[in-house]
Amino acid sequence: MNTNLLPSPVNSPAITPYAPVNTAPDGGYAWWRSAAENLLVPLAALMKPDKADLPLRGQASNHGVQADRLESFARPCLLAAHWLVSEPAAAEKLSRDEIAAWFRRGLVVGTDPSSPESWGPTANHHQHTVEMAALTLALQIARSSLWEPLSKPEREQVARWFASIRGAGLHRNNHMFFSVMTLAFLNQEGFARSSDGPVMRHLLDVLESMALGGGWFIDGMNETVDYYQAYAFHYYGQWWARLYGYTDPKRARRWKDWTRQFLKDYVHFFAASGETPPFGRSLCYRFAASAPFGLAELCGVAAVPPGQARRVCTRNLDFFLRQHVLQEQGALSLGWTDEFPGITEAYSCAGSAYWAAKGFSPLLLPSQHRFWRAKEERLPSEKSDFQIAVPQAGLVVRSHDGEVEVLNNANGISVGNIPFGTWKWGKLSFRSGIGGEIAPSAGRYPLDAALTAEFVTGSIYGRHQCQPVAVAADHCASVYGLGDRFSQNHASVETHLWWKGGWQFQWHRVTAYQPAVFRLGTYSLPLPEGRWTELTVNDDFAHASNGQHGVAIQPLLGFHGVKANESEPHKRTHLLAWHSLTLTAETEKVVGEQHLLALVWVGLNQKERESWKVISSSEGKLKLRHPALGGWQITQAELPKLSIATA
Repeated sequence: MNTNLLPSPVNSPAITPYAPVNTAPDGGYAWWRSAAENLLVPLAALMKPDKADLPLRGQASNHGVQADRLESFARPCLLAAHWLVSEPAAAEKLSRDEIAAWFRRGLVVGTDPSSPESWGPTANHHQHTVEMAALTLALQIARSSLWEPLSKPEREQVARWFASIRGAGLHRNNHMFFSVMTLAFLNQEGFARSSDGPVMRHLLDVLESMALGGGWFIDGMNETVDYYQAYAFHYYGQWWARLYGYTDPKRARRWKDWTRQFLKDYVHFFAASGETPPFGRSLCYRFAASAPFGLAELCGVAAVPPGQARRVCTRNLDFFLRQHVLQEQGALSLGWTDEFPGITEAYSCAGSAYWAAKGFSPLLLPSQHRFWRAKEERLPSEKSDFQIAVPQAGLVVRSHDGEVEVLNNANGISVGNIPFGTWKWGKLSFRSGIGGEIAPSAGRYPLDAALTAEFVTGSIYGRHQCQPVAVAADHCASVYGLGDRFSQNHASVETHLWWKGGWQFQWHRVTAYQPAVFRLGTYSLPLPEGRWTELTVNDDFAHASNGQHGVAIQPLLGFHGVKANESEPHKRTHLLAWHSLTLTAETEKVVGEQHLLALVWVGLNQKERESWKVISSSEGKLKLRHPALGGWQITQAELPKLSIATA
């Protein structure tokens, strides 16, 4: 157990008494089957006779009680389906017959409008639509346990409930898949309407219009690119092609080809630890991020070697199972490495975390499949440092010392979805192993890994949306605004980033239309013990360490000084710990055009954290030297000249 990732005992309430789920990963079939069963055991203890929900402790969503009840049933049902279809072990903790019987009975009473357990129909933009799609997959995965034993009248009743999805309003994003999957299931099982075919074709056409190229998608009206690529587009896309692609073979081939292309990029998003950089919304789905690799093997979409696909899935699942991810009932909590509802969205409820069940797709493969028998192959992040560009998605992903960093240059979030938290996409970069800050309050954007502007109103604004200027393996750039449409506070920003080792060289060209203080933040350093182990702050260089990771910042132009910003001791804002520290280079209150240049570092190798020396500087060209990393030349038109004496 990596205790550096646990909340500080000084400033946090007691952590859950539940131990990690499984701590002996051999990556084999038996380990995976045991992990799924271990997650089901605490849920089985909550299963009451003739009930259609699990009484999970946790926050309510903004969808209403009925939606939360269904979510607490449907998502665990998907987990159970993966276990039920796996090859039985010689001795198991749970009865497969009893687990299947409980879910079958729940499905019957939940879809019975006369039952007090009824979930009710779905409706326009209702959460039930999401869960219906999950249930159809559970019924397909474990047909012999969950669907076939139902009587004909029971199947007809379930089908009538599913049929309420016809005509229901859908969000114009990945949600369109949920109607497609449900209608396709109804058609397959003999409950078709003639109108279903045209509707499904239309919805799939709209989904395909979101393709950006290379297997990447923008999530429709959300205007985002994040892990919904993996656990929505390339999850339901593959399932549709496998189960229903015979209705449109050309379309099925397109989705398979897109998955192949996507996974070749996506395998680079996993650190040597198995963690993905926490980026985007719905982070509480955790190991759902690895779902498309096992599913691709099932669907015959060979994108990476099977031994590497297995390692991705195992490392990702094991990373989380080694953390305190369980709440006091033993169920999956809302959080990342522990229970931390602060990262969730208003649509999240206690059952939401079980979308992670998708990550158990390897159990859909028989124990003799090549996925299990192939020689294990290291992840790209384990082999060597790399840097690749995904220009169609506006992303650069790079690895250093086994950790992975994602730099975002093209996407943000739609105005209507701002409550999700623009910082989940808007920071300049996101990295494994270090976590990050959430917004401490409304109107105060987190300072870490971002350029922010504070105007006279006291509000702090960070990047919301951006447009790409360059997305390359050695340099990225974007333009964006800092401010607010209601106050009309506004600063135009052009940002360029380069990288070497754990360092980023950042050039921000800002134009402030009202007086503002600009701050450039390092990554936020989690302080598990409630305190840093090392901290030095000077106006020209600062660094800090927590005994494992370190951060540093070296202002070069435009900044007035450096500050160490510690989090409030009794209010958690960091993804990994109750206490944290961010170093920021800050300007004076400025207006008009300014050039801001600085070097920012994060890493494990303390030799890298030494400051840089400016060797020469002229307009458009800068030469630097580092005692451990050697020389670095940066060339870019309009890059301002530095005074070597001040560097």
